[in-house]
Amino acid sequence: MESLFDLWAKRNPEWEKRYENTIKTFANYGKGVDQYQDIHGKIFGAGYEVYIIAFFIGLYHNQTKPLVEDRAKRKTLGQAIMYWGNLENRLNRTSYGKIREYIFAALIARTDVDLIALDKGTITPRSVVDKLIVKMEEYANFGFDFIEEQLENDPNHFFKESAFLRVFTSFLNKSDDNESVENDEPDSLDDEPDSLDDEPEALESDDQDSFNEEKDSWVYGDPDSLENEEKNGSKDEDSYNEEKMRSEAEKPWSESDLDKLAAYYENGVEVEKIAERLGKSVYSVQFQLAQRGYIRMPLNVTVRNTDAGGVIINRSGDIVYSDEAVLKIFNNRIYRFNRKPKCLTIKAIERVNGEWRKGKSILVIYSDSPLFSVLSPYTPTDDIEDIVEGETREKNQIKVSGKWYDCYGDPLNSKPSALDELFARAITKEEHSDFSSSKKTWSAPEKKELKELYRLNMGVKMLANYFNTSVGDIKEMIRILKL
Repeated sequence: MESLFDLWAKRNPEWEKRYENTIKTFANYGKGVDQYQDIHGKIFGAGYEVYIIAFFIGLYHNQTKPLVEDRAKRKTLGQAIMYWGNLENRLNRTSYGKIREYIFAALIARTDVDLIALDKGTITPRSVVDKLIVKMEEYANFGFDFIEEQLENDPNHFFKESAFLRVFTSFLNKSDDNESVENDEPDSLDDEPDSLDDEPEALESDDQDSFNEEKDSWVYGDPDSLENEEKNGSKDEDSYNEEKMRSEAEKPWSESDLDKLAAYYENGVEVEKIAERLGKSVYSVQFQLAQRGYIRMPLNVTVRNTDAGGVIINRSGDIVYSDEAVLKIFNNRIYRFNRKPKCLTIKAIERVNGEWRKGKSILVIYSDSPLFSVLSPYTPTDDIEDIVEGETREKNQIKVSGKWYDCYGDPLNSKPSALDELFARAITKEEHSDFSSSKKTWSAPEKKELKELYRLNMGVKMLANYFNTSVGDIKEMIRILKL
């Protein structure tokens, strides 16, 4: 009877075709390597050597990434695992077949496999091997994504001496230190209202309109207001130290303040009044509400593009982030558009630990895709109308000149995506629905719809309005569904 290792070694793991150019960058994949072939400029020989590197990157990161579901977009390396590392007769290299045992041991340790059930015969060896291969493919898929992202930022990144070695030594140098954050002492409860039914007076209508206009201009960007500020040489007198204010506002709150925040907001108290009652800034209140899923965090910044690239400008008029690529705002998110000869890379710009930074790639549109030829080579953002992010990168979509495309640049149906339609319906319904505090009985379709809307970052209060139920009921269902 064959051992589990032998069964696993006979398999040929899959990978996504879109990484083929990455493999060919480092290895003589698809050519067959012998001592007579020209291998100058190649770091590795066979394609599986790059696959092994990608696998260990995913393993050491302890990060997996599922392969695309469409099997037409996958392929294998053409060599079963049992042959990996048998290079003693080619290029005077020494066999390194031991690597297979290391990979297998790591997979056994990291895969949810019931070895006792296998020993009893209640599960088959094949089912166990299937799980090991899936885990292996997902580790490698994350690794390929990591490699490609480094190449997008610097095409010569891995051609520097010991570049791949430094990737792995960086794991060894990581510190496990976790800074403990002490919560502030709870504020006195003296300022708490006798009853939450006694809500503070709403803002006067003129004040509310003024606030909404100011908020909208900074959520969605208002270049005219920035130009006027520059011409007049004026800044908001309360925001001269805005970056310091932001970093202060993003610090943790005490449990007492968080309980008050939830109670005030769930009972309809305006954000400005909450800030006043808790002695916090409006930004701080917005930040904590967004952290708890009540609202989507307003950007409170705008973007501007020049021939030198894009910049993010805060309400003080200060440049807080600059980039050589073009920046644009969609759906309260800032995106970076970097057009290269072989692809268009779109990344989100996010605020992390008090700083604006490039995030991971949202979309990579390659030159051989139908979408790439549609986009203007000089101003591609002029043609882009919308971006919808799904729960994984493969589910992200982009709208260009009235048509929707998937993350690979292939055209979708002419109508908007299901997520886009769902969000539009939710916004429309939210404007006309009444708030209800009754306990709701959820149907299966409603649960599915809640999942989709929640993954679109729709706030809890909006969800409550949409489903005609209470905020508490929404939060409970989110907990049950483990969203």
